[in-house]
Amino acid sequence: MTLRVGLSGGIGSGKSTVSAQLASLGAVVVDADAVAREVVGPGTPGLAQIAGRFGPDVIAADGSLDRPALGQVVFGDAQARRDLEAITHPLIRRRSQQLFEAAPDDAVVVHDVPLLVELGMGADYALTVIADVPEEERLRRLVELRGMDEQAARSRIRAQADDGQRRAAADVLLDNSGTLDDLRRRVDDLWSARIVPFREHLADGIPGSAPGAGSSGEDERLRARVEAALGRPLGEGVDLGALDEPAVRHGLRRRGLLMLTGDGQAAADGRASGASDEVVIASADPASAARLRLGMD
Repeated sequence: MTLRVGLSGGIGSGKSTVSAQLASLGAVVVDADAVAREVVGPGTPGLAQIAGRFGPDVIAADGSLDRPALGQVVFGDAQARRDLEAITHPLIRRRSQQLFEAAPDDAVVVHDVPLLVELGMGADYALTVIADVPEEERLRRLVELRGMDEQAARSRIRAQADDGQRRAAADVLLDNSGTLDDLRRRVDDLWSARIVPFREHLADGIPGSAPGAGSSGEDERLRARVEAALGRPLGEGVDLGALDEPAVRHGLRRRGLLMLTGDGQAAADGRASGASDEVVIASADPASAARLRLGMD
């Protein structure tokens, strides 16, 4: 069973280093930035649409997209930015989905998305991993290691989600405030102790069994994932029959979720029990303790 992991982090957090190491451990990495460049590459329909909307001045002499020129056009022009997004976002989603579907059935697919938190995408994954570095340390790295102007670096940082927002979205906060060797050890541990067991538990229908009740943040993230799978907010109750719809069952499994019977075991074939007026949803994440009980409308 494919396990989909969302990976993000602020500028200067070392997210790309985490992504590269996960790939070396066997993950299939879908890089959102690389996909965004691919769909508007020379000769693509996406680039043709951009030229048609914004004119030939945004195309460089070699036939590629002149990103600085395009940036000047859309900067400060909300309608132009919306028009650009209307062209690129569907292409990015379509190409990303093709890459997800091309992964082997038992793969761990890591979606590397710089703006995962800003775009509210956390509920789309079974596990959200955030490379965590305090803001002042990220600023130091940008200025001292990348040679950025301090004010420009601060502006880039402030344009993104803050540390608190990222921590609220994270199932895993991956501390990268130390050395590169420290980070590599943490990524190795994350892979072997959590990601691989999560994939195996999902395939075998084993819910998480961490001791104690889930934290409020964990409970909220579980609820958000269930709502994303259902395609609507949860009210006082839910039509349990909707949980047997193939699209909903697929959406739950894609987010690492299991439907449990009264004795805490995964329901057969991932289906809700027609004899029950309540279904329990749990993650197959071995570190999760959260449970969501859904009653009939």
